[in-house]
Amino acid sequence: MKVISVPDQPEELPQEVITDALTQDRVIAAALIEDIVEWRIPPGSWIREREIAKRFEVSHAPVREAFRQIANIGLVEVVPWRGARVAVIDKQATIEILELWKSLFGVVCRLASQRMTDSEAEQLVARVKEFTAIAHATRNTFDHLAVSNRIGAYIAHCARAPQSKTLLDRVAIVAKWQQRIISQKFLEDLPVAPALKSAEIYERLCAAIKARQPDKADELARALIGNLQDYYQEALATYLDAQAVEQARRKPPRRK
Repeated sequence: MKVISVPDQPEELPQEVITDALTQDRVIAAALIEDIVEWRIPPGSWIREREIAKRFEVSHAPVREAFRQIANIGLVEVVPWRGARVAVIDKQATIEILELWKSLFGVVCRLASQRMTDSEAEQLVARVKEFTAIAHATRNTFDHLAVSNRIGAYIAHCARAPQSKTLLDRVAIVAKWQQRIISQKFLEDLPVAPALKSAEIYERLCAAIKARQPDKADELARALIGNLQDYYQEALATYLDAQAVEQARRKPPRRK
């Protein structure tokens, strides 16, 4: 349910993917990143070079370059002569990504509070109002995350810090991929929708950026990702337990 229509910035793709997007390797990389993030290509799956070349009607060279770009983000591991294998969800890696995301978003919000124009600050207010309205209207976490991620991308754009934005974009892509472990049922079973607390923090963050308070903006940016981190840890444990049960079920019985 969209309450306020706010024009979006480009999707949160790494700079090397969105720059010169018409080249074959970048088109392929962008398409595969979307497939991986949305779990249309599940964790642990193999992506075959020959199949991708056939899909996009290209030679193998741009496919190999696309694989390299995706590997640089951390979504796949390239194995010579075999293709690329999508990463699996790992406990330590997910904790690391969330900590990196928290730190980078804090830096970006600090810079945005110093560099954002007044008109951009007003636009941010409108975006946060949209998020708050959606947080109250639905408990669909992917609706919440979609709007939240667009707000984060807008703040990063207004921070005018290309290096920080590039790093944040990369981490945010991996974080979005990891967030797919959170089932709608898991969120519905929580006593309070996490997005409601996020909306409250976002409103305070928006006020800090608009008031040019970099320290406060940094603190609240970290708190916002920390709110996600709190319930993500429990969802991760549930997911890993289910994966362990599934692997045990598939394991062939020992011969006597």
